[in-house]
Amino acid sequence: MWFETDRLRARHFENADLDDFAAVCGDPEVMRFVGDGTTLGRAEVAHWIDVCQEKYATRGYGTSAVFERSTGDFVGYCGVVRAPDQAFDELVYVFHRKFWGKGYATEIGREMLAYVFKISTLHEISATIDPSNQQSMQVAAKLGMMETSSADNTVSHWTVQRPGSNNAAGR
Repeated sequence: MWFETDRLRARHFENADLDDFAAVCGDPEVMRFVGDGTTLGRAEVAHWIDVCQEKYATRGYGTSAVFERSTGDFVGYCGVVRAPDQAFDELVYVFHRKFWGKGYATEIGREMLAYVFKISTLHEISATIDPSNQQSMQVAAKLGMMETSSADNTVSHWTVQRPGSNNAAGR
C-alpha cells in the first residue's frame, strides 16, 4: 500500500522503520491520548510492526507509516485498526510533536478513510477519542465523523459511514 496527499506519503510499515516508530511511541506527550497513555518500548514496537504486516496480508490495511513528502521525514502513523477487544474498526493517527498543528491528521485521515473504504467491505469506521483531546475531536468532525452516544464515558465515540450508504445521506 502506498498513497500520497499534497504533503504526505503513507505506506506499509517495514522493519527498517523501527527506530522512527519507536521514537514516536516512546514520547510520553505524544502517547498520552493513545490507548492507556503509556509509552511503548522498542520490543513492543517491533512486535507491532509484525502485527501490521500480518494485517496487511490478511486485510489489506492496518497501521501505516506516514512521511512528509517534501523532506522524507517520518511524521508518525495513521491507519484503520481493530483492537482485539473491540467489535469495530477504528481510525488512528499519532505524529511527532514537531508535526502537530499543520493539518496533517485531517489530510492523511481523509485519504486513509477513502483508501480503506475502497478496498474493504466495511460499512463504517469509528474513532474513540479522549474527551479532553479537543484537537482530535476537531479532526474527526472535519473528516465527516459524527459523535455518537456510548456507554463508556471515558471516551468520545465517533463514526463515519461508507460514502454512498443509506446511513451516510446528509453527512
